[in-house]
Amino acid sequence: MGKAKVAKKLLISSVVGCGVVASGASAFDYDVYGGAYMFSKIGFNNVKVNENTGKYPTDSWASIALDLNIKGSFVDGFTYGLGGMLSAPVWDPYQASYAYINGNARHSLNNNSNDEIGYRYYVLATAYLGYQFKNDTIDVGIKAGRFDDLNTDWFSGFGEGVKLWAGNDLIKFQFNWITRRAFAYNEWFYDFYSVGKADKWDYNRDFLVGAFDINVGDFNIKPQVWYHRNDYIAPGLNLGYTFDNGIVSAKTSAYSLFILSHKNLANGVGMYRNGTDNKLSTILIVKEDISHMGWDFGLGVRKNWGNPRGNSGMGQHGNPSGLDDWTASAGTKDFWGFDAWALNDINGWNAFTGWLSMGKAYESFDWNIIARVTTAKESDEQSIALNMGYNATEVIRLGLKLEWFNDISKRFERVNGVNLPSGNPYSAELQSIDKVRNDRSHAFLTFEYKF
Repeated sequence: MGKAKVAKKLLISSVVGCGVVASGASAFDYDVYGGAYMFSKIGFNNVKVNENTGKYPTDSWASIALDLNIKGSFVDGFTYGLGGMLSAPVWDPYQASYAYINGNARHSLNNNSNDEIGYRYYVLATAYLGYQFKNDTIDVGIKAGRFDDLNTDWFSGFGEGVKLWAGNDLIKFQFNWITRRAFAYNEWFYDFYSVGKADKWDYNRDFLVGAFDINVGDFNIKPQVWYHRNDYIAPGLNLGYTFDNGIVSAKTSAYSLFILSHKNLANGVGMYRNGTDNKLSTILIVKEDISHMGWDFGLGVRKNWGNPRGNSGMGQHGNPSGLDDWTASAGTKDFWGFDAWALNDINGWNAFTGWLSMGKAYESFDWNIIARVTTAKESDEQSIALNMGYNATEVIRLGLKLEWFNDISKRFERVNGVNLPSGNPYSAELQSIDKVRNDRSHAFLTFEYKF
């Protein structure tokens, strides 16, 4: 959708000495942009909560938001940005909007309620300074502060930290140091918070990410390494191939990540998070995207070996498959008795996911359908989502998603109100519960006005 933006340029002259002498000049550019937004989720399952049988309703809520930002350049190659967002819930029948908005961030291993920074209705999401030198042979730059163009496959949203890069069109190296993460979007609104675990209150374990981006003809190779102090190290490799003959264009992509988790003693029991004792967990994604005569088609598979979400959180901080893994229901409990935060099981324990998609874009209207099947240690899921968007004007866009979502939790067991997967060492004390089906079908309604 096009944007109508305010752009102006100022010419600043220096005055030196007693007389009025122009000693030099530099351009100062600025671009002011922002918008107004509304988001609603409507869950179609209104069953009453019953923790003993594993029955929970599908959450419903709505919010409004405003944002205002400025970005630009000064001197030659220097850039800056500053901006933020206000957001608040306006409808919340299940008191579950905290999972999406208001910055209710968690720091501890077990998401304890005392490790919260509280509700926030504003986020200063952008505040950075940068420098870039670029010509036909080299591209070198640095950006420091808060920004969302992180260019990282497994980490989305706004990051607080530093990004460095150097290279050219053939090969480029990028390094990211990320201390905290935030969201300032229509659906998601979180103030900056520690990602993963923290040693103590507000003491972050930073992300360090290094990657090479190599392009040889139509092929792309991207080796990378992720490091989270005292938590895990995760090497990965992306492979890509692009084909375009003017009639059909296709892109084949493969993403792999090998996560070596360290034993975490923060909960005092010497276990890996969520109980799995496998140090190594692996994520593999292979997908194909095809375009022909205005039609778009896609298919892909994703396989997890081990428990990447439980051991590290990797795979839910960012998801290069393009699938939305936050389509379940907030306020439910996962198999360890912790708030599931609306996560589906795409990134679950030993999960396998396959999907198909198709869609088409017209002058002011676009649509696509995504069908997904997931099977994992903890649940089986099937969903079909219809996404539609309409550009009413150059600055106003309306959106609607209708998703049928069948969620079948596999047999689990309970000790003192805490859910545990079958086969755990406390089986003699357990109350078993058979498979539970929850309807997670829902609708998203969105409104965006951008200037």
